[in-house]
Amino acid sequence: MLHCTADRNAIGRTKTENGEVVRFSAATRENNVAWFGSNECGKFLTSVIDSATGISSEPVGTRWISESLGKERQHRLNRFRAHWPCRSVIEVRRHGSRVPVGWHRHHGQTSRVTTNPPSDPSTYGRSFADVYDDWYATSFETDAAVVALTRLAGGGPVLELGVGTGRLAFPLAQCGLRVVGIDASQEMLDRLQLADPTQMVIPVLGDMADIDGSLRNANCDQHFTLIFCAFNTLLNLDSFDALGRCFRGCQQVLLPSGHLVVEAFVPIDESTIPSQSLSPARVETDAAVFIETTYDRERSRLVGRHIEVQSGAITVRPWSVLICAPEQLDHAAHAAGFVLVERRSDWNGTPFTDESATHVSIYAPTA
Repeated sequence: MLHCTADRNAIGRTKTENGEVVRFSAATRENNVAWFGSNECGKFLTSVIDSATGISSEPVGTRWISESLGKERQHRLNRFRAHWPCRSVIEVRRHGSRVPVGWHRHHGQTSRVTTNPPSDPSTYGRSFADVYDDWYATSFETDAAVVALTRLAGGGPVLELGVGTGRLAFPLAQCGLRVVGIDASQEMLDRLQLADPTQMVIPVLGDMADIDGSLRNANCDQHFTLIFCAFNTLLNLDSFDALGRCFRGCQQVLLPSGHLVVEAFVPIDESTIPSQSLSPARVETDAAVFIETTYDRERSRLVGRHIEVQSGAITVRPWSVLICAPEQLDHAAHAAGFVLVERRSDWNGTPFTDESATHVSIYAPTA
C-alpha cells in the first residue's frame, strides 16, 4: 500500500494479493493547493500509476497524460474544496475493472486500473468487455459479414473464434445456424449472455490456440462447416507458434468441405513502426483516451495499452497484437493444411489490392 500525505515525499509501498493499492492525501485546504499545481500533480499521479505492478514505467506515459490528469485533479479540488483533509485512492488490481467513483469525506476516491499481462489470452476481453460495443460500434460491417458468413456456412454448424459479445454469432444464430463461440474472457462471455439469455449461441470458455482442448472441456463434440475469426481477433494470439496451433486446431474440427475465414488488418511496413509511441485516440468533454504502444521487433508483436482518463477514474486497458502480413498468414495456414481460396478487402467483396488496409481471407482444407 502506497501512502502520500501532504508531504509528497512520504511514500511507501505494500503489495496486495491482486496488485497494489495506492493512497495519497488530497491536500484540499486552500492554503495547501497553491504549491500542488495542476501539472505537478499530474506528473505525480502518472508516476504512481506507471510504477505500479505490471504497468510499463516508460516516461512517455507521464509526459503525455500528466497535464490532463492534473487538470482533472485540480477541477475536483476546486469543486469539492473543503476545510477538512480528504484522501484519494488509486487501486491497481490484476484483472480489475473500473468501478463508479466519487469523493467521500473519509473514504476518498477509488479507481481501478487493469494490469493483465498481455500474454494472458484473456487480457483483451478483460480489458475491453465493458466498453467494446460502445467504442467500436461504428467500426464494423456487421450486416455484410452476417450475409457472407451465412452463405459460406451453407446451413451447417459454425464456430467463431473470439466470440466476444456476440456481435456476429448472435445474428448468425438468429438465422437458424448452430453457432459455438470460443472466448478466453469470461467477462466477454458474460456480455454475450446478457444479449443472448436463451443461449442461442453456445458459449465456450477457452483458448483459440487450443481449440480441441477447449471444445472437449466444454463437452462439445462437433465438427463445423465454417470457422471464422473476425476483426483482428486472430492476431491477439501472442506468437506465431500460437497462430500455428490455432490453424492446426481448426484443421482438426473443420469438415473437409468447410471453410476457415479470417478478417484482419494489413500492417504497414515493419520498418516504419515506431519502437514506442503514444497518441490521443479520442478526446471528449468528459473523457480522453490515449494509446501507448511498444513494438517488439524480434517477436513482431505490438504491445499497448489504452489509458482512459475521465472524471474520477483512470482505467488502463492492456492489449497486444501480432504484426502479421497476409502472406505470413497464408504461410501459417498452408503449414496446417489449408489453401487460400479467396481474399477480399472487406465483407462487401471489394477486390483486394496493394492499397487495401484490411483483408477477409477464405481458406479451405487441402485435398
